[in-house]
Amino acid sequence: MYNVLIVDDEQEIRTGLRLKMDWASLGFEVAGEANHGQEALDLLETGSFHVLITDIKMPIMGGLELLKRVAAQYPLLKVIVLSGHDDFHYVKAAVQCGAKDYLLKPVVGSELKELIKKLRAELEADSRQQSQHSEAQWKLQQALPVVREQLMLALISDEGEDYLLPLRSDIASLKFTQLAKEGALLRFLCVEMRLPAGRLDDSGKTGLFRLAFQMLCRELIQQDQFEEIVFAFHHPSYIHMMHYFIAADTQEQLERVTGLLIRQVHEQLRIQLRIESVVAVGEPVVGLPHIRRAFLSALLTWSKSQSGAVTQTILADGEGNASEPLQPELEKRLLILLEDADLERFADTLEGAIQTSGGSLQDIHTFMLRVVILLEQAVRKNGITAEQTQDWLFPVTQWQFTTREAAIAYLKGLASFVMDGIRRSRVSGGTAVAEAVRQHIDQYYMNEISLSLLADRFHINTTYLSELFKRQAGVTFSEYLVQVRIRKAAELLADPNLRLADIAELVGIANASYLSSSFKKLYGVSPNEYRIQRLKETNRLY
Repeated sequence: MYNVLIVDDEQEIRTGLRLKMDWASLGFEVAGEANHGQEALDLLETGSFHVLITDIKMPIMGGLELLKRVAAQYPLLKVIVLSGHDDFHYVKAAVQCGAKDYLLKPVVGSELKELIKKLRAELEADSRQQSQHSEAQWKLQQALPVVREQLMLALISDEGEDYLLPLRSDIASLKFTQLAKEGALLRFLCVEMRLPAGRLDDSGKTGLFRLAFQMLCRELIQQDQFEEIVFAFHHPSYIHMMHYFIAADTQEQLERVTGLLIRQVHEQLRIQLRIESVVAVGEPVVGLPHIRRAFLSALLTWSKSQSGAVTQTILADGEGNASEPLQPELEKRLLILLEDADLERFADTLEGAIQTSGGSLQDIHTFMLRVVILLEQAVRKNGITAEQTQDWLFPVTQWQFTTREAAIAYLKGLASFVMDGIRRSRVSGGTAVAEAVRQHIDQYYMNEISLSLLADRFHINTTYLSELFKRQAGVTFSEYLVQVRIRKAAELLADPNLRLADIAELVGIANASYLSSSFKKLYGVSPNEYRIQRLKETNRLY
């Protein structure tokens, strides 16, 4: 039922309008009456009205001033002006102030009825549009955490620093408050759930339990003291873990939030899920360029935890170079040897590198962690099936190796597994690599993506990757990227409040003009024509 407010300084006029027709049969109700403009504004503040019918000439506050106030404060309100034959210039001014239509006094019932029917159609259309907009906004809000997690994974992966410049715009557009803080102190916490032996023997139940663990970890930071400071995410390579990213303004705030979060994690996991937990606290860093080092610090700290279902808090040892990744030259050489499946030279390179890393157990375990992370990244990039890569990092695994020789032998075995996976992928015609590239485009289409960047990421020759992708996808890399972006743009066109320039920016296209021409090539119509067609189809559904 739509509510109507009638404003006129003559009681007879107001009563006559109320009795002119059966308002309820058209879905309306005369919910209020006012003698002048100020009284109408008072009613508008306290009630919910959809239609305003007002005279122009009234004491205290006339209709024109009322219309100006309504246009500013209640832009969605439909306005009808009442007028005599001798004040047409007032009507013209009223229309300029936002009136939808006008009626001449004395009001004819049939004219009023037709006008109200017209306004009902407009109100229903507005309601549908608002519903569509609300749904689009809701979907966006639902998708934001997922997109933010993807952005975080890109930042902490091996290509994160290379991608940092184009990712800065994504940080702003996603309103990623924690990452947007300039000069903030950054720290990661790794949280692992520890189940007593035999607690869950059914693999299906284990999966559900992991989901409950993840959900609880996310819920813990939905509190005022963590708002805009802590971000929770899950890394698919570490299935029994959750990670917290903290961005604090001061050292005091960082330590206070860290301590509070640790206490709540241990306490709530034990109370709600009846499990033990390990929280590893990484070293703090300053600024986004060092975010990967901060994440590696937390992983390294976790790797020093004790085995068994025992609740623990492990702090970083404070050694400045402990969480540094492998040297770029060494990392590149090892990746090339992995791609070439040259196991012996890979092992020889590791032996040379470990000699310079120190001989203590901690030095050996730190070196192992760095190499294992490199191998795990190669697994993901090449689409190799290996669900338990987290076990490669597990503390119990590392504690077995107390000499450099034993560590190299273990790492050589893992490298052999990775090389076999790469070899199988190539024998299958590169399907896994092409699919991994396609998935990367599907996830990060809004970022700056080029064939050369992806070739570097997947450690493949650019020309070979181009031919491989076209053979597997049926279209060139550039064509596929444009198609993904245009299809995403088509989805966003459902929101009538988004300008074409906004959509172009959201999908990673340089400008609205290029979006329009590319869109027409794919869909055969312009974006505006497509949007009109979609709205007509939606209206038919209602």
